[in-house]
Amino acid sequence: MKEEGIVIDTYGEYAKVEARRSPSCEGCMSRDTCKPYDNASMVIEVVNTINARAGDRVCFEIEAAALLKSTFVIYLMPVIFLLVGAWAGGVAADYFKSWDKETVSVISACIFFLTGVFILFSLNRYFSKNKRYKPAIKEILST
Repeated sequence: MKEEGIVIDTYGEYAKVEARRSPSCEGCMSRDTCKPYDNASMVIEVVNTINARAGDRVCFEIEAAALLKSTFVIYLMPVIFLLVGAWAGGVAADYFKSWDKETVSVISACIFFLTGVFILFSLNRYFSKNKRYKPAIKEILST
């Protein structure tokens, strides 16, 4: 996913880039690193691999593999936890014959889903601090 923006500030191996907000931002795992200026633009922390300077218009992107992995984690992991929880509740209800299968399945699914959401928040911290999952400046378009 390629985007364009203007470098606002640089520090160490990172830069802050102001970019126009696009629809693809909603599912991005790195969205926590974005600081909104207004509804149309945002400030993104990117890896500055080519030493861009403040005022440069740059092209930055996040690798496809990182984008796919983060999309999987955001959308599919909670659903998988929900389904496994429902299945585990059904198995537990079959083992304990006195339990109502549907009720135990729903309760178990909810517990597993909430556990998945908690794990998702923990993974989000990991993804947002790991350089492999941050956008990187690939090209300086103009200075």
